[in-house]
Amino acid sequence: MNTRIIAAALVVTGGLLAGQAVAAGQGGYVGFAIGQTKASIAADDINSSLAALGFGSTTTVDESDIGFKFYGGYQFNKNFAVEAGYTDFGKFASHSVITSGGSGTGDGEWRAYSIDFSALGMLPVGNQFSLFGRAGLSFWNLDFSFTAIGPGGIGIASESTSGVSPLLGAGAIFRFTPQLALRAEFERHFSVGDNNTSGESDIDLISLALQFRF
Repeated sequence: MNTRIIAAALVVTGGLLAGQAVAAGQGGYVGFAIGQTKASIAADDINSSLAALGFGSTTTVDESDIGFKFYGGYQFNKNFAVEAGYTDFGKFASHSVITSGGSGTGDGEWRAYSIDFSALGMLPVGNQFSLFGRAGLSFWNLDFSFTAIGPGGIGIASESTSGVSPLLGAGAIFRFTPQLALRAEFERHFSVGDNNTSGESDIDLISLALQFRF
């Protein structure tokens, strides 16, 4: 074959591949993630709150659950993207047994979700693998209820609070194809809740996601 034809073919093929690489590094995407959430709910803090009311207590907490999120974003180039998402953190619970100053039990329940906006810095490692860091703002809502059962009957108190706090995340993306990827991530939403009512907690989510580029 004529070497000029070979050279021309290589030039055209190289140009096409370069165009594909650029296209693979930018564009819109959506994803769905599921994983484990964990809150920093301290049994000692609950015991202290009850002690301030004159009750001695022993408290256990269930501070983890299954969480999920939907997200979408736009990648401007191989190193930068912006993203918005909805995260459901699930439910966390506490159970207190009154040991002095009275008798009975108390059960707390926290349910939280977040709408967040963030920026991603990305570091490609080869053609299919990327590392990333994420920073942004979490617009969260927390519903809290406490049910007390004692000799006098049942008492229920509830509180709903919302706010804005920072979030940080880090993870990795593996691309099966230019359109389909698997994403693993750890993220933390800071200071969710109100110290004066529901209590305040950092909430973590460790998740795996399927991500689709369009």
